[in-house]
Amino acid sequence: DESIDDDDDDEEDFAFMASYREKRISEMILKSKSKREEHAKKTFGGVRRIERAEWTTEVTSSSHEIPVVVLLVKENNEACDRLEKVVEDLADKYRTKTKFVRADATEIIPNYPERNTPTIILYRNGDVVENIVGIEQFGGRNGVNSETVRRRVRAHAKSDEFLMDERDAEESLKQL
Repeated sequence: DESIDDDDDDEEDFAFMASYREKRISEMILKSKSKREEHAKKTFGGVRRIERAEWTTEVTSSSHEIPVVVLLVKENNEACDRLEKVVEDLADKYRTKTKFVRADATEIIPNYPERNTPTIILYRNGDVVENIVGIEQFGGRNGVNSETVRRRVRAHAKSDEFLMDERDAEESLKQL
């Protein structure tokens, strides 16, 4: 009779611990998400211009916390100006999920060919995830728009973290 009571107690203890563990994990996830979003709200929004000296802090180190989209441009270049306007729109929309920076290509990479600008570099966890070179990758000078750039970045990113919106999240859940 006592062994049955012990078994019941063990099952209750196990159920309690499993429930408690699940609750704590949920709390930790929510707290972590909240901290990331608060940090992002304070830090990101818009496209921040960076200099070479800021690269490690603003791109490499930041990419350990949040995906970073780098736009390399050439000043007074029509294609770069068009893509930059679109990236600014995306930066406003995804400001809590992605950090956006821009830099003069030749300042960051000496002798960077002008024909390769604009270039978008995707960073995550301190590494380059992908380089997307040239306006043609985004629909050309006349075809570049927010949706085209978003889809191209998502296709190249190899990660759901870059520019995911509600449609993408729903599609991802359907595939599971």
